[in-house]
Formats: sequence, structure tokens, C-alpha cells
Amino acid sequence: MTEIQDATTPWVVGMDEAGYGPNLGPFVMAGVLAKWKGKGDWVEAFTDLSRTAKKKQSPKPLVDDSKKAYAKEGLEGLEKTVASFFDTKETLGDWLKEKSVFGISDLSQEAWFKPDEQTFLPTIDAPTLHSTNSLNFIEGGFDSFDCRFFILPSLLFNEVVEKEDNKGAVLSKGMINIFSHFTSNFSQDDSIYGFVDKHGGKNNYSATLQNILNKGLILAGQEGLSESNYKSFGADQNWNFKILPKADVKYPMVGLASMLAKWMRERLMKQFNSYWAEQVPGIVPTAGYPGDAPRFYALIKDKAAALGLTKEKVWRSR
Repeated sequence: MTEIQDATTPWVVGMDEAGYGPNLGPFVMAGVLAKWKGKGDWVEAFTDLSRTAKKKQSPKPLVDDSKKAYAKEGLEGLEKTVASFFDTKETLGDWLKEKSVFGISDLSQEAWFKPDEQTFLPTIDAPTLHSTNSLNFIEGGFDSFDCRFFILPSLLFNEVVEKEDNKGAVLSKGMINIFSHFTSNFSQDDSIYGFVDKHGGKNNYSATLQNILNKGLILAGQEGLSESNYKSFGADQNWNFKILPKADVKYPMVGLASMLAKWMRERLMKQFNSYWAEQVPGIVPTAGYPGDAPRFYALIKDKAAALGLTKEKVWRSR
């Protein structure tokens, strides 16, 4: 599924998440979409136009496992990548109104969310990065880069988990929503190749993927620890899915989605920590993970209660 030679112009989708494990802050899943007009192996073409975290900084955008990228180049490195690929809005809120599958209605209920904050750090020259890299990727065979976010604040995360009695339902719902929101880009008989990072130890995705189609069936070709892959039959488009561990390393479109999700999660956590620093002066910021989240919550819980924020609105149950 790397060498794509369909009669119609195919689309490539990558998807990954950030913030699945933390107890604090929002869950973020991101999907990226591009039309592939080149010939041969799209992975090779994408790799030639980008760089990994192992390589020295260069004009090429950084696309890799987001944890590696963030460890090496920090938030600024993630921001440069996002600016390179996507035509954003001036403020974070305006862009999320367009690109989040739920808009910002749910995020706006969070006291810490600041929709009017500038999309990028002042040091990021977004117009130049976007114009330069967009042209390079178009010449390399890629066109029409687009993205979507699936964002759940703590309360909504808890509601999904409680209703389904399964934390993995969050990942399934995110995948369904993002793929469904991309369908408006596709014409009759287009081919779509979706690459997704595996959802923990889950191997079977047929029932989940079936929800994306208006008609037709999703049938499995292989389901196992190393990979699960699927094709559609009788649908309006020709859907192909590959779900596997470490997809962000093998398929750069998943790496790009990983970086996009990580960037959004870090931006929102920055707002989260800024808000609580105002409420509880001197509090040390948190990344929200289990090793540190109890310390942070113990310091904010009295103030949260005074503000009318129940534990369910702040602390994720799983």
C-alpha cells in the first residue's frame, strides 16, 4: 500500500493520538489527508521531502514520532512542522472551529481554554514556512493537505469511557469521526488509503470501520499483532486501511498526524497550566501523566471545588 497506482487519483490519510494515557488535560487525536498525484512509492517521496529527528535541522520539515521530535526540538519544532503543511487561521479558536470535528463548543466550556490565543509562537514565520514547503510537496506529487482534530476534555472523555465501559472506545470514536469528516473531499470511485497507529492490543477493527461507510462492507484481509488491514466492497469509494504498531515510524503521514496531535495537546496543556497557575500561585506545571497528575490534582482540588468544578470535570477516570 505504499506504491499506489490506481486509475483514479488516490488519497492518503494518516492518523494518531496524543494524551491517551494522562489523567489531566484533553485527549487529542489528529488525522491528516493528502491527495497523491505522483508515481511510485509515496512514502519514499514524502521521506525525500522531509527529515527525521535524527537528522540535523534543515529547511525540510521535521516529520517523525512526535515524542522524539518534541524531545529534540521542543514546541517550536512541532510548530514549524504544523505551519509547513497546513493553511491555518490567526487564532487557535478560529482554526479549531474549522478543523475540530466538534468545533470549539466543548472546549469553550473549559475555564482554561483561550480561543483568542495566536495559533503559533511569535518566533514562527508561518506564511513563509507554508508557502515554501507546500510548493515543494506539490512538485513532489502531493496536493490538498488537510487535517481534522478529535478533542475530548476530561468530562467528555469520562462520559465516553463510562458509557462504553471501555477506554479504547475513545480511540474508536476518534477514528470514525475523523475519517467521516474527510469524506466530503472524496468523489465517486476515489481510492482512500488510511494508515493508523494501532489501538493498544486491539487486533479487530472491522466493526469500527464499518461505521465510516454509508453503504457497502468492510472486510478484513489480515488481523493480528503485527498488522490489521481491510478493504471496502460495494462502497461509494474504494477504502483501504492498514492499522499497525509504530505506524508513525513506518508511514510518514501517520508521523505527521502524530506531530499535529502532540502539538495541539501541548498547546492546550500550556493553557491548562497557565490557568491553574493563576488560581494556585506557585504551582509547578504538569504534563498530566499518572506519575505527576496526583500531585497536581491534590494542589488544585480545593480551588476546583470552590469554582464548581467536580472531579469528573478535571480528572480522567481511566
